[in-house]
Amino acid sequence: MKPFFHVIIISALALGSAATVAYVTAHLTHTVLGFPRSVLREQALMSAALMAGLLAVEMLTSKER
Repeated sequence: MKPFFHVIIISALALGSAATVAYVTAHLTHTVLGFPRSVLREQALMSAALMAGLLAVEMLTSKER
């Protein structure tokens, strides 16, 4: 059971870090480069869906020892 919780905690930390980096990058891109927020929002949703899918695949295919 311990490796399962380890994967959950590491995944949560990774997703939290990714969210922080995405927010800062989107803010700078909108402020400095002038990209519209709608374009950034669309890309963020696609990236989040991809990350959630990959995380689900990892959790479903990992074997507990």
